[in-house]
Amino acid sequence: MSIPVSVQIITLNEEANIADCLESVLTNDPAEVVVIDGGSGDRTVEIAKSRGATVLTPGRLGRGASRILGYESTELPYVAMVDADDRLESDWLRTSLEQLQEGDYAALQSSLRTVSLRNFWEKGWNEYFIESIKPNSDVVMVGHPAIYQRDALLNASRDVGNDHEDTQLSIDFQAKGFRQGIGTAISHRVVPLRAGENFRKWGAYGRGYRDLVRKHPDRKPAIVKHILVTIPLRRGWAPVRRGRPLQPLFCLLMAGSILIGFYARQSHDD
Repeated sequence: MSIPVSVQIITLNEEANIADCLESVLTNDPAEVVVIDGGSGDRTVEIAKSRGATVLTPGRLGRGASRILGYESTELPYVAMVDADDRLESDWLRTSLEQLQEGDYAALQSSLRTVSLRNFWEKGWNEYFIESIKPNSDVVMVGHPAIYQRDALLNASRDVGNDHEDTQLSIDFQAKGFRQGIGTAISHRVVPLRAGENFRKWGAYGRGYRDLVRKHPDRKPAIVKHILVTIPLRRGWAPVRRGRPLQPLFCLLMAGSILIGFYARQSHDD
């Protein structure tokens, strides 16, 4: 019997990732798989349809609006939000749903690891995931991949932007008193292998944080502390005790790139 969850993936030109992502999703036997495509110019939609996914093609709505379209388009009681670069372990969905139900969570994120450990960047991301995404019965922020109660999503604010849409959703859940946590199920993620790709990704994180502060100005001190203290110090130095001496360098590069993105054009925003 399939698991009563709608697994939803938003895509834009994910031809290189979507087949492997869907293969890992299908091994979890969900009742439904939905791909919400933002106007891909490659074979993403074709591949998703060939793997049996229901494909919605609304065009470039943005990440937040695409997520809303997805969970409003299903009748199933639970929704799992997955990204195309995620690779779920075969018991991910069952474990996540059981823990969501047992803890009466509105949202439950999974633990993360990288798909492989081939170079400095993959090893750095893997240690970052280990240090920053730990099983926790109660948290205020939930990222992806994660599983949600659909009723909670339907009660969430629709004012969700294109960047850090998961963070914006968590802020809304926190304000409503919905329980959020991090479970023990593990997903693996494909991460950038080259310096330039990582710097661009982190710069985009910073711009996303800047936009988040524009929407929630009271969050600025916490976000700045996260960039300046949590990433380079707490998450950079703890892995050294596990024999990972290069992790402080990885986290300094991450924090610096995020900071540049965060303050880029800041004078126009304030």
